[in-house]
Amino acid sequence: MNRRIFLVCWLCLAGIGWQAQARGAADLPRLAILSPDPASKRGGAFLLIEALRELGYVDGQNIRLDTRFAENRLDLLPALAAELVNGQPDVIFTYNTAGAFAAAGATRSIPIVAGPVAEETMAQLAGNNLARPVANVTGFTTNARGQDEKCLQLLKEAAPDASRIAVLLTPDNPVWRDYPNALKPAADQLGLVLIRVESHGADDIDRVLGQLASAAIDGLFLVGDSTLVGDPGVRARVIAFARDRRLPSASAATTANAFAGDGGLLQLGWELGYLVRRAAEYVDRIIHGARPSELPVERQAKFQLLVNLNTAKALGLTIPPSILGRADEVIE
Repeated sequence: MNRRIFLVCWLCLAGIGWQAQARGAADLPRLAILSPDPASKRGGAFLLIEALRELGYVDGQNIRLDTRFAENRLDLLPALAAELVNGQPDVIFTYNTAGAFAAAGATRSIPIVAGPVAEETMAQLAGNNLARPVANVTGFTTNARGQDEKCLQLLKEAAPDASRIAVLLTPDNPVWRDYPNALKPAADQLGLVLIRVESHGADDIDRVLGQLASAAIDGLFLVGDSTLVGDPGVRARVIAFARDRRLPSASAATTANAFAGDGGLLQLGWELGYLVRRAAEYVDRIIHGARPSELPVERQAKFQLLVNLNTAKALGLTIPPSILGRADEVIE
């Protein structure tokens, strides 16, 4: 009898322990990560998880992580955002303009940390006063147009004979909707003619480059879009195309996307690692009770210039000291 009573009591206590453990797991703060990119250790999702770990967060111990990867398919982002919202997270992190719009379209109440996105995008989602967001979105912006203009200037300095530049972009991303017309004032000052070339990414990049092969161009500019420069396969095809046709090339891509490292001539990109560390701090503050309106939208001002001297040598170009002196990394 005593043994029977003991077993009953033990089972009751065990049941209470299991229930408490289950409640503990359910009570952990939940972070949803909406990644436009594939699962990659170089991508923003994994960099954010590393940054959170530096702040003391471990999945399953003091935070619950729920991640969706769009695999560079921007059209999948709204459905993936809806899935994440159904899990009732405490905060959502995403990056690029398409991810920000998808997350904001899925919820108007759950806090969203987004970035980097264009300033125009953040103004639509957070209000014109970026110092005090009025909605549920905050995060980080980049002056994409100014960055692209600077990248074109560097390309012209490195390849002064170049005058007709193909601007390779995806029409699926609203950031590039008015490109390259938006860059025309800067292009006119540089003596450049910009030619719009559209690609949806891996599905049609070979066909697009095949058509571009017969175009009268002497330079190539690849916008910093996840479906193009962010896709390793697409990036490799574009770089090989430029190399085979001896075209100087440049991209305003995040440093997580190795455009110059893979053989592009120039890359002027924001440093994703720095931005994600700041995003992790915002996530931490929201978990501890801060509201998006208390977290000012920050402009990303930390950029890196990468120059590939091997590519320059193959093209017969001499990179001016003015560029080399500003370069954060010279690839030899």
